[in-house]
Amino acid sequence: MSKKERVPEIGVLRGLAFAAVVLQHSIAHYSIVPGVTLADGVLMAIMLLAAKFAVPVFIFITGLVLFYNYDGRFSYGTFLAKRFKDIVVPYIIWSAVFEAINLLSAGGALSWDALLLYGQKLLTGKTSYHFWYIIMIIQCYLLFPLLRKAVRAIAAAIPARMGPAAIIATGLLYTGLMFCIGPVSRLFEAADIPVLTPMFTDYADRNVLYFLFYFILGASAGMNIGRWNEWVRKIGWVYWSLFALLTGILLFRLVGTFQTDEGLLIRFNSVSLLRPLMAVYCIVLIFAAYRAAMVIVATGSSVVRWISWLGTVSYGAYLMHPLMLRLTYLPDQQWFAGWNVTVRALISLMLCTLLSAGGAWLLSRLPLGRWTVGQQTRRPSTTPRKPTGLPGQA
Repeated sequence: MSKKERVPEIGVLRGLAFAAVVLQHSIAHYSIVPGVTLADGVLMAIMLLAAKFAVPVFIFITGLVLFYNYDGRFSYGTFLAKRFKDIVVPYIIWSAVFEAINLLSAGGALSWDALLLYGQKLLTGKTSYHFWYIIMIIQCYLLFPLLRKAVRAIAAAIPARMGPAAIIATGLLYTGLMFCIGPVSRLFEAADIPVLTPMFTDYADRNVLYFLFYFILGASAGMNIGRWNEWVRKIGWVYWSLFALLTGILLFRLVGTFQTDEGLLIRFNSVSLLRPLMAVYCIVLIFAAYRAAMVIVATGSSVVRWISWLGTVSYGAYLMHPLMLRLTYLPDQQWFAGWNVTVRALISLMLCTLLSAGGAWLLSRLPLGRWTVGQQTRRPSTTPRKPTGLPGQA
């Protein structure tokens, strides 16, 4: 892996995407609490749609970073060993934490059957609702050598001026794939092929095939970051127009489902990721989020540093955030029960983000930090350092 110049937008994107994940999960909880109103539902729908960039952007970043960094000699063994240590081991540890909590909550006891069930849940990401993403992204790492060869071979065969057209065509194929999820699921269900059938039926939501375009889009950006940045600036009128149009359509559809024969029922199933219109929307959101990150970086303010720091600890924070979200419900029930539900959801968002990021940072400073949150923060040196500038300057 060659050492490259840092891309500042990546840290900002990671931080924004993590906050968006927490927002989505906070909304999922507060959309069903007593006292929620139609106005809350509309506001939550708007925030949820704006936050839907989170998972696509995380996958996009993975593709970008891998193709940006690994452009020379490549050792598959070294690559997998690093991902196992930084990604898989922390996932195993936090899966065990969540499964222990599940077991205690259900009043169960540790047994051989419980361990076997944990092993099954570990392989499928079922110990907590957010681990589906880890199972999916691990597949990206496993397939990276093949994807690396295929994408680079295709890129070399296509003239540079045809690159954007090739990406658009691939995006259209991906959108078409979303129409096929149902028929493909029924086909594999009828075939009943071990391992493969569950990947296209019960666990289709974590099948890397259904998210691969976001990775390929990131790969195209990572292979020529300068051209990608220029493209994002140039076609802003396209994706911002589509963002406004699609947000309006999706919001209208969502709000229309809230009023049922049983009364107000706020649900967001119609904007799940694996739908054709949502696929187009998510692609648009990647461009919009990246452009927003470029604008934030250009300000050069302290906000950039804080969001980038959040991005630095985002993996560990992601692993633990459902637990921290549960903790935020305690002060909510104690102090904010009579407040506006949307405001309570935003308070929960802020508290959970701070607790998760702070917890990940603290764990990273411990001797086993790399095994628990995927990174090891070095302790500051005790050797006096000669001042290099004004107080507060690096």
